[in-house]
Order: sequence, then structure tokens, then C-alpha cells
Amino acid sequence: MATFADSLSGNFQALTLGQRIGVVVVLALAIATIPMLMLLGKEPELVVLFSQLDSDDTRAIIQELGRQGVTYEMGEGGNTIKVPVERVHELRLQLASAGLPESAGVGFEIFDRTGLGVTPFTQQMNYRRALQGELARTISQISQVDRVRVHLVIPEKRLFASEQKPAQAAVVLTLKRGNPLGGTQVQGIVHLVASSVEGLEPSQVTVVDNHGKVLSQNSADDDAQLTATQIETQRGVEHDLERRVQTMLDQVLGPDKSVVRVTAPLEFRQIEITEESFDPNSQVVRSENRSQEKVTEKGLGPQTGVPGVQSNVPNAPRPTGGAGPKEAKRKNETLNYEVNRKVSKIIEPTGAIQRLSVAVLVDGTYEATENSEGNASDGVGDKKYLPRSEQEIQNLILIVKKAVGFSEDRGDQIEMVNVPFETPAVQEGEDGMTAGVQGFLASYGGFLKPVLFFFLGVMVLWFVIRPMALNLSKPSAAVVALPQAGLPATVTEYEAQITETPQDQAIKLAADNPASAAQVIRTWIKEEQEQKA
Repeated sequence: MATFADSLSGNFQALTLGQRIGVVVVLALAIATIPMLMLLGKEPELVVLFSQLDSDDTRAIIQELGRQGVTYEMGEGGNTIKVPVERVHELRLQLASAGLPESAGVGFEIFDRTGLGVTPFTQQMNYRRALQGELARTISQISQVDRVRVHLVIPEKRLFASEQKPAQAAVVLTLKRGNPLGGTQVQGIVHLVASSVEGLEPSQVTVVDNHGKVLSQNSADDDAQLTATQIETQRGVEHDLERRVQTMLDQVLGPDKSVVRVTAPLEFRQIEITEESFDPNSQVVRSENRSQEKVTEKGLGPQTGVPGVQSNVPNAPRPTGGAGPKEAKRKNETLNYEVNRKVSKIIEPTGAIQRLSVAVLVDGTYEATENSEGNASDGVGDKKYLPRSEQEIQNLILIVKKAVGFSEDRGDQIEMVNVPFETPAVQEGEDGMTAGVQGFLASYGGFLKPVLFFFLGVMVLWFVIRPMALNLSKPSAAVVALPQAGLPATVTEYEAQITETPQDQAIKLAADNPASAAQVIRTWIKEEQEQKA
């Protein structure tokens, strides 16, 4: 090490001033490259904090990030702000507590800063702004929605209901690219807004996108809306049946060995049947009324006897004469009979499957053929297609019937065809390689970047600094002093200066290196013998 340091110092001292400056600058740049590469390898990953911002919101957010000393980056013309991934959620909460961004509208926190002397009109306007902002924040939670604005029209309350105007609402959505909203999602937004505002009906809510296309449907489009819902329901049933059969066949035949398509028309008519049947052979008493009447009447004849004391004496015999008592009886019975009947009300459920039509394509098996040398080939073009047996096809059909709930009474149909599939091997290899690279980058991309920059730093050390150090450590050539008279002008003058003959120089070399001289002599003798032979 001491010799190496002395040699390096001597070589450096032998350089000129310009060469010394160049070597120092190159070494400094090479050494500075290593930490620079390490810093690039450790550069924090930036993710989007907010996008599609207004200029006022962008300025306010940048000021807040600068005050906190947070590293940020702007993109897309200043409408997007990116921050380190480990602080994105913390910064969103902090900025939300500060009321940023304000483009989505303020919420009910506007009433936290109320002052004295606020008029009722101002309070009403603040309430409307707060309600619009809260609705916009709620709707923006939908994954397909990028930005949203809500406008409410809430008329003043009138004394008479006939003079009261209905409330109205308009929702403007900016959707993410490639993520359209479904019909049920739009109706969900309509009902959300209608349920959040007093006196607002769903028919008075209009939803449009940023291109001016009306997404909501009013009451005049109920039939079309019902049809779209029915189609969506039918497709959902078909996809569910296809998934059941496909997953089962993939376990049996392998992936990409079968294709399943199901058609399942549904019955959406709501049928209500009311039946009233009578049984003439069965009757029951409905009501019974019985009455009985008895009348007794006493007879009164002419009175006899003499007026006086004898007639008024008690227990005295009285004269008889005239008619006796009379009796009358009457009986009335009423029976009402009712014929037996049965009343039933039947409501058939909607959405029942009318019939099923299942089409299944099944690939066969492949057998490797032997080439001319008798070796089995593994190429795709050298494989022979073998169709599946009839028994195997029937077993698969039976499995499919059980999976979809096959019913002969309903008129279901199942057709299975065994055909060879066309799957190019090159395309499969490319797809597999692309999927493998994407999976590898997704799994190890975070570790690969620092390792890559580390190897770049090692290459700088090995190919830049190491050659320079080796060149500086090599001893410099000895300086040959020229004679005072200068160099010979001609070859004759140079030969005149040589005092030793070639024979003397050869003898001197042999004395200094006897082993080498002996080897040369042996070689000469061997060549001479070969020439003679």
C-alpha cells in the first residue's frame, strides 16, 4: 500500500498543472455520481393528492404545503398536485379540516364561523350552499365520479298549497375516463338528492355529465327504464349461470378448454288471478229463524143475580152462565241454506325463467406425434387432435344440466359440441411473458430501483475511477538523457558509435540468461534435425 501511494503521488506530481486539474475534476465528478445515484434510487414515490383543481385551490394548497415543508410536484398544467405516498392521507385530512379544496363547495362547517348581524336571507343562502356542498361531497365518493356540482332551487314557503312551487335540483357529473355510470347508479344519485332536500321529488332532479348528456330519466321514461332494468336483470341471471358452468368445466377440463353461453329469457309480467268456485253437492245452514206464539182469551157471559147484600157477601155462590175461555197457537220457522264456495287470489312472481338455452363448446385432447427420428415432438404443430368420447360428452352434459337446473317441462335445451380450439402458441407465450413481467414489476419494483442504482454506482467505480487510479499508479518511463552532440544524423554514423559486435552482444545475453540461451539452442538443433530428416 505504501509503494502504491508513493507511486500514485509521484505520478500525480509528474503531471502538468492542467492535467492535475483535469484529473481532480474527473475524480470529483465520479465520486459525486455515487451519492447522486443513491439519492435517485431513494427518491420518494409521488402520488396524486388532488386533481382537476381550480387556480385558486391550487394556490391555496401550495401555500399550505410550503408552510408545512412538504415536497410536492405539479402536473397537467397546474391542475394536479402530487405528494409523497406515505403522507397523502395525512395531508388530505389536514387540508380538508382547513376547507381545501373549496371547488367542491363548502359544507355545514360554514356555520362554524357565523358572525353577529347576519340577516335571514344570508342564513338561507348559507344553508343552501352548505347543503349543495355536502351533497357534492357525498356523490363524489362514488368510484366513477371525478368531480361533481349540485345546484338546488328551494322556493319560499307559501301559505296556500296551491301557490307552493316544487323544489328542483340539478347535478353535473365529471366522470373518470373509461368508467361510465350504470342506470341504477344514476337513479341512486337521484334518490339520494331527493331524500336529502325537503319537498324535492325524484322527478324534479336532473343529472347530466360534463358533455351535456342527460343521464337521469323522468316519469315519462318509466317504461324505458323498466325495460333497461329487465334487460340488466336478465343478463345478470345469464352471467351467473355461465359462471357456474364455466368454473366447473375449468376444474374438469382445464382453463381455456371450454366456452359456455346461456340464454335465459325471464317472465316479467305480474299476473294476479282471483278464483271463486262453488260446490253444489255441499251445502250448509247459513241462518235459522224460529218463532212460536200462544194466545189465551177468557170468555165473559151476561151477569145474573139480584143487587143487594147477598150479591156482595163473600164466598156466596154465584150464578153461572155465558161462554168459557179461548186459546190460539202459531209457530213459524225459517232456514236459510248457503252453497259451499272457495275464493282464492294467486299472484305469480315476476322474473321467473321461461326456458333455458345452453350452448357449450368443448376442446378435445392432443397427443404428441413422433418425428422421423422416432422422438416425441413437443411443438404445437406436431400434436394430433383427439376428440372426446361420446360417454365423456354425455357425462359433461349431465353435469351441466345439474348446474343450471335443467327442466324438461319448461322446454330447456342444452347443446354441447366437441371442436378443436385455435390458440396460437406464440401469442400465448407473449401474453404469458407480458403477464410475468408485469407481475414481477408489481411485486419487486420497489426493491429493484435501489438495487439498479447501486449497480450503476459500482460500474462507475469499476470503469471510471479504477482505470484512472491504475494509470496514475503505473511508474513513468525513465528519462533518457541525450548526448551533448545530439543524435546521429545517418545510419552510418549510428553504426560507427556501436562498439560491440553482434557476436559479443549474443555472448553477453547468453551469460545473463543461460536458461533462455539453452532453450534457443535446443530449438535450433531440433529444427536442423527435422530439415535433414
